[in-house]
Amino acid sequence: MVTSHLLPSIKYAGFDGVYLIGLWKDGGYDNGFDIVEYVVNPKFTTNLDFKIFEITAHQLGLKIGVDVVPNHTSDQSRLAQNCLNDTPEYEDVLYVVSKEEAERLTRSGVPNFFGKLAYSDFEDKYVRSTFADYHQLNLNWHSLKVKEYFKEIFSQLRQAKIDFVRIDCGMMLLEDVSKADPANPMAVFNPKASIDAIREVAGDMPLFFEWFDLGSLDLFNNLDNCWALDCSYVLTGQVNTNWNHEKVVPLLGGHDQMTLADRGLDTVAVTTEALKSKHVFSDLQTELGWTTEAAILPSDEGYDADIKNPNQRYRARRPMRPIIEAFIKKFG
Repeated sequence: MVTSHLLPSIKYAGFDGVYLIGLWKDGGYDNGFDIVEYVVNPKFTTNLDFKIFEITAHQLGLKIGVDVVPNHTSDQSRLAQNCLNDTPEYEDVLYVVSKEEAERLTRSGVPNFFGKLAYSDFEDKYVRSTFADYHQLNLNWHSLKVKEYFKEIFSQLRQAKIDFVRIDCGMMLLEDVSKADPANPMAVFNPKASIDAIREVAGDMPLFFEWFDLGSLDLFNNLDNCWALDCSYVLTGQVNTNWNHEKVVPLLGGHDQMTLADRGLDTVAVTTEALKSKHVFSDLQTELGWTTEAAILPSDEGYDADIKNPNQRYRARRPMRPIIEAFIKKFG
């Protein structure tokens, strides 16, 4: 839910923006990332409440950010359903191959994260599914319909007075499966082409990309309103130390810091060091999901992810007090 009454406290705590995740109507299989439609999810809020939130935030001088998930879509979305039902002009919206080709590509090492299927079976249509399972299907960014769809989404976000967008897996859009390497899951992706594709449809909207060390940070140097969110440790287990780079923004909180404790990393040390950077991006959360409360409440426990279970990824308890205390020390 979006809770306007907390916004003054967030402003007082030193934040200059509020990031809302899991806001959109979803299929219910991956905590808001299997997006059916980019409209507010009635489970969490209403259009009126969101408008009140937007007005209140902007009156306080707070910017508002949301998620866009261009890598994949829910199997229930309009794009996916049109493709699966052979609607003219939508045939290329998803990556559809034969059963034999799907099996061959899977053996070659085409990657899948959080699940077991690189290609999901829809009545003999085998569809590329990088994330989790058949409920989240990869979008083909060579498709004109996909580009038109997201161009309209960004236009709607500007009309709703959204100030910035976190691009979920935005460097993992365009891929070449012929380059599959079982030893390197990232080998198939073309980060530069992926960034360029999103930038083309997003216009001048400020964008924060999840950065998994896919290529050099030089990709961002000549791009206006684009930053790399530092979450490389999610896939590599290594904490980035290049936080002085003007294009790197540390991401702290539950979502992209999900594996710190699992990998034996010191959460307090990482947080303290990251807070020395010029900009910080946070998505702290609570039991109820992605809410603004988590940005300011110094609770003993917060909720992090069970990375091994895509449908329970935000249910595992992890101590979040050290992260919040580090924020308070810097901004309080």
